[in-house]
Amino acid sequence: MCRRYARGELRGIPSTLVIRLTQDGQIAAEGPVEPDESDQATIVRAAQLLHDLLPVVDAPAPHRVPGGLRLIVSRALGTMDLPAFASLDEFCDALERFAAPDLAAAVRCLFRSWQAIRGPRVLTISDIRRARRATGLSLADISAASGIDVTLLRELEWGYLRNWRADEEGRKALGRYARAAGLDEPLVQSVAWPLIKEAALQAPELTADASSQALVLAPPQTLVPYDASRGSPGWASPRLLGAAGAILLLIALTYGFWRPLRAPAAARAEGAAAAPARNAAPASAAMSAVANRRAARPAKTERPAMRRPAAAPRHPPVRKASFFKRELFRIVIR
Repeated sequence: MCRRYARGELRGIPSTLVIRLTQDGQIAAEGPVEPDESDQATIVRAAQLLHDLLPVVDAPAPHRVPGGLRLIVSRALGTMDLPAFASLDEFCDALERFAAPDLAAAVRCLFRSWQAIRGPRVLTISDIRRARRATGLSLADISAASGIDVTLLRELEWGYLRNWRADEEGRKALGRYARAAGLDEPLVQSVAWPLIKEAALQAPELTADASSQALVLAPPQTLVPYDASRGSPGWASPRLLGAAGAILLLIALTYGFWRPLRAPAAARAEGAAAAPARNAAPASAAMSAVANRRAARPAKTERPAMRRPAAAPRHPPVRKASFFKRELFRIVIR
């Protein structure tokens, strides 16, 4: 990757998310690569890429790497108190003695090892979606580069392909999507195009017979003209008569249960108003008799008369309504 960057084939050092090893021994960067601001930043990115690819320090013996290689990586990252590399060529020369004699053969060996571990697997549209997300590009960026609507691209990545054209124009649009996303175009075509053709075959076709698409199949209905001489049929319908009868019955029941409950309250009010009038006559007669007796007695030192508290008016006993009437009244009022 450093040599390809030095020759101008790459804009910068890619990350592990976009690097792909092919079956024929090639190394490809499928995705956007950010350019580096300086040579020192390029050295740091290259060292970070190598650090991410190396196994852990305490890996098993067959997978361990020499300590000198880790020392070069630490020097490039600046994690050790050593002078930094002056240029990218100096960093590449330091790594030269650890490089494989045949790079293409090493890549093919890695690809076969990965394939043996992973086993046979069929790629799906979800793999394309994950690969596009790994590139860091959004659907809006791909839409601007390919001229395809964002909604259509989202449906494509989620497998809803009924709105995607299944002709040559749709195949070209699929190729534009793959190129804009930085993905392998033949691979995207091999995964998505069969699904698009299958969705086109399963889509229902509209026929000239509109009755086949109707929700309810029914013959044409005959319109009957309205006869004004017969009057309005609405008031003579049994449903309206039944509803009117039910309303009248409800009003009668409400009045019948409301009247007995108001009688005790009216009796209490009348008793309270008549009580002072009944007590007024006996009180006046008693006071006249007391005055006559006091006038016949000899004069004495009068003591202040003690007033007796007025007798509380007697109320007729309150007649409570039955529990059934009270509950029924509460239900009717509510």
